[in-house]
Amino acid sequence: MDLLPNILATLSGIYAISCILDDLIETPKDLKNLKANKEKHIIAYNLIDNFSPNINLENNDLNDLDYILNQLSYPKELTQIIQNFINYVDKENLIICLKRLNNLQINYINIMHNIKKYLQNFIVKEGSYQANNNTINIYKIFDKKSVLTHEFLHMASTNQNQSSGFYTNLNNIWIGNGLDEGYTELLNQRIFNVKKVSYHYNIEIIKLLELFFDNPKDMEYAYFHNDILVVYHTFLKYGTKEDFFKVIQNLDNLIETDIPIYKKITAIKTKIILYETIKKTNNQNKIKKAKSLLDKDPVIKLIKTKKIIKNKTYKKKRG
Repeated sequence: MDLLPNILATLSGIYAISCILDDLIETPKDLKNLKANKEKHIIAYNLIDNFSPNINLENNDLNDLDYILNQLSYPKELTQIIQNFINYVDKENLIICLKRLNNLQINYINIMHNIKKYLQNFIVKEGSYQANNNTINIYKIFDKKSVLTHEFLHMASTNQNQSSGFYTNLNNIWIGNGLDEGYTELLNQRIFNVKKVSYHYNIEIIKLLELFFDNPKDMEYAYFHNDILVVYHTFLKYGTKEDFFKVIQNLDNLIETDIPIYKKITAIKTKIILYETIKKTNNQNKIKKAKSLLDKDPVIKLIKTKKIIKNKTYKKKRG
């Protein structure tokens, strides 16, 4: 009877120790990643205006979805997930999903199944979609469904070149990972009603970035058609190329480092960049929404309050 609590206590202890070691060992690696991301985005900055995404999506007849789904082979546990997905997205965004859904496999890698592989991925990731063999790997013990739906969205947005959503290959320079992961989790929340979300900072930033679109469904279309250029050109209506790359690089950085203070400061700086740019739209509805999103951040709210207090002047009454 005492065996299970002892096992859980041991695993908790191992996890706590591994987190401490990760903080000590991984920080230099995090800093190295930040430097590499900066160099990568400088190259991407010079490539993007001449970049043409190689996307070939056939416009299949999607009128009889029930018939199409009946012809496909996929794990039955995805039935409700697929139905929720179809009910939410526009038909034109289903093309990649239906192509990849056939023969999709789900592989639950747990501690009893493959202890070496499980421990290698326990802290690094909760799940992954492997496009080369069309397999979703799940590493998480609890709340597996939220991981499965997240990886399902990666599958549903991965084209033949294995570019996923907004994660884009610009002539062998990969950018947009932070945008892709954050937006994937935002859709995970909206479509599948996931309560506990990952990539919290990225989602906060992307909700502001989404305001640049007059119709949010246009950003959704760009995601399911692997077209980061739609986001880029929409941003340029009001912002600068330099600021766009700051935002994209910062989103990438936020998932490349676990340094808490860096993540918080980076998120605040990025949100302020977007807010100041949205103000240039002169669209009062968008500005109001952006301000509301900004005010949800207690640190930004505190900074704004302190600034107001600091700028107040009091005239002394003369006797």
